[in-house]
Amino acid sequence: MLSVMGPHAGEDVGAIFTRKIADIQKAGRTFWLVRSHKAKPDMVHTICSQAVCQRLAVFCLFLGPSSRGGATPTKTASAASEYSADLSTWHALPPGIGPVTGLITKNACALVFDNLTIQESALLDLWQYADFFSPDRPVMIRQGASTVCALRKNMQCHPERMKSNLRLLIAVGRLTKPYAVWLR
Repeated sequence: MLSVMGPHAGEDVGAIFTRKIADIQKAGRTFWLVRSHKAKPDMVHTICSQAVCQRLAVFCLFLGPSSRGGATPTKTASAASEYSADLSTWHALPPGIGPVTGLITKNACALVFDNLTIQESALLDLWQYADFFSPDRPVMIRQGASTVCALRKNMQCHPERMKSNLRLLIAVGRLTKPYAVWLR
């Protein structure tokens, strides 16, 4: 998975990662709210189910925006209190973790991580990734689809590849069960 991120509700990128890493140290996992039609929980569950069968881990690479100011800071900071992997059974968020905030609507989702590692000055080439669910198409990161399900595949010659291909790799997160959830 690839996810473009920036400041959120008045908190800068460094503070967000510091808080989320502290969640993992306290509770063994953290919940990262995402708002993208290209990374809904059922999609993430599909990828993770395939990975489990192959004894592989699934990672999310957090990227900087293509240009300064490219990641619009989120202003909404409503806090979720419950999560569900199937929209039937709901659980309280783990005690001791920081707030899981953002625009909490009926479509609010979060990725679940048991490890987050900040990267130092690494670049990622988006032309080396395809859309997981349409592997003959390059990844397309846009507003409303800033988190995408991706797989490694050389797409540098694809005519529809993104123009801005080099992105700063900010951090890497390892997904853990239940991988992706709905929030309320």
